[in-house]
This record gives sequence, structure tokens and C-alpha cells, in this order.
Amino acid sequence: MMKTLNTNHGLKLLIVDDHPLNLKLLSIFMTKWNYDFDLAENGRTAVDKAKANHYDYILMDVQLPDISGPEAIKEIKTFDNASQVIYLTGMDMSYDLGNANGSAYLQKPYNPMALKSMIENGTRQIAA
Repeated sequence: MMKTLNTNHGLKLLIVDDHPLNLKLLSIFMTKWNYDFDLAENGRTAVDKAKANHYDYILMDVQLPDISGPEAIKEIKTFDNASQVIYLTGMDMSYDLGNANGSAYLQKPYNPMALKSMIENGTRQIAA
């Protein structure tokens, strides 16, 4: 039997960032918005968690200490093509995320409400 949490959305998210402060801030917002979420501090952990769980959204930092965000997503997409990806990055996104497979991105620093809107609306468009 699958455990269900009392959320308003029924969405499960994976948040991947190597900076503890970013994980803490996103955790605060996700809790406030009643999302069910898991955290990963690097790409390898993200891949392992994605193998063990289905996520509706993966909020992925681009620069990670082990494998890059796009490399982790490429691996995750080999066994889970349903998760939507939102890259959260401080990089100038004229940098091509390998075409990002229809992924969206937000450039840091971003407005948390823009992120919430993207999640709630299932937005795949690029937002700055």
C-alpha cells in the first residue's frame, strides 16, 4: 500500500541542489505550499531517489559536485520519462541545456511565486 500524505496537490517533487541554504529555503516553500517532496544534495543521489520513487517534478540545480544536473536528468529520463524538470540555475541560460527535453528553467535569484506558478500550471515554457 502506498503512503499518502495530506497535501493539497497530490504532487511529489524532488529538489536537487548542492547548497544547503537553497535546500532549506525550497523546503520551507514546499512545506508552506503543501507539496510532498524529497531532497538530494547531488546528481547521483537524485538518480537513486528517482529510481526508488516517481516524482511529478524534479527541481534540478545545473552545477552539482559529482555529475551535472543535465547529466543526472539524462540518466533519469532513461527509466522515467514522465517527470517534468525545472532547472534552477545561476547560469545564463543562453547556455543550452542539451535542448533540455522541453524542460523549463528559472534563473537564480528567482521569484518563489514564479516557481509555484510553474508547478501548479504544469508550465514547460522558459521563464526568467
